Amino acid sequence: MEKTFWKVTAIIFLVLFLLETSFFIWSVWIVTKEEQKDLTCYYDICADYPDAQRVGNLCTCYDYDVMGNYIITDTEIMR
Repeated sequence: MEKTFWKVTAIIFLVLFLLETSFFIWSVWIVTKEEQKDLTCYYDICADYPDAQRVGNLCTCYDYDVMGNYIITDTEIMR
């Protein structure tokens, strides 16, 4: 009984370790994918404007008007 107990415990911890590692890798992949979308919006789509904002798949470019206020100059749907 005692010889099988540590084997079962080791298998459980191994499975938990693999699940934790795969979740960590998946979360890092999601974060880098979202950051890449932000950079694409800011540097590729809105390169000519001083500010950009991405909400979901919608990239909005902002510029200053004569009074110094932000105005929306371009809005584009990202894929």
